[in-house]
Amino acid sequence: MRPAPLLVCLLAAAACRGTIPERNAAPSQASAALLIGCKMILPSGETRSGELSINFDAVGESGAKAYRLPLKAGETYLYAIEPGVYRLKPTRSPLGLSRADMTVLINGRTYHLPFPRDIRRRHAYDIRPGHIVSMGIVEVAVMPAPPEQAPMIHVRFDDAVPVRRALVQSVIHDMMDPLRPIEVRDNLVAWSQALQNSLLDLLSKEAPSPAVTPSR
Repeated sequence: MRPAPLLVCLLAAAACRGTIPERNAAPSQASAALLIGCKMILPSGETRSGELSINFDAVGESGAKAYRLPLKAGETYLYAIEPGVYRLKPTRSPLGLSRADMTVLINGRTYHLPFPRDIRRRHAYDIRPGHIVSMGIVEVAVMPAPPEQAPMIHVRFDDAVPVRRALVQSVIHDMMDPLRPIEVRDNLVAWSQALQNSLLDLLSKEAPSPAVTPSR
């Protein structure tokens, strides 16, 4: 039986927009992973009521692989992906065309804003087999505005070493959290060596440089 034409079109459109990688998948289902988070801030403080999506597209010899990364406020994501070299990009239309804007849903309101130049110009990420790359968090801040004016939305990508370390530590905590589903904990345990390596690498970058004693 041939698939219905509408279903074929829907599947093709989804592929053009980018594949959504499995969250907290075991290493056997992909040989590399990334860590990314999202933080949303209202004038009244941080909120967990919000979401956005961003693409993670292969560049150069890594081919035409494209991932779409849905992100909810206040959550850390371990996404299992294929190794390669990738860049953060705007999401795509159903026809596969890169959008010029970013859509952010926060506290029940939807905002459309130009895709942040800061994110578009970020360096490429070399995701190697067996490794986890802790990237950072997408931070969205709603700026205070008079009642008659639309609020200003500021988006940036925070990849400071302490932030990236905190992402790794968050996943390690989830790995040991008895409230998490056993399947999720088992999958994260399978990533434990890669998580440890990533944490040690980030801790070494945070360590202060040894003082140099001037020679006499």
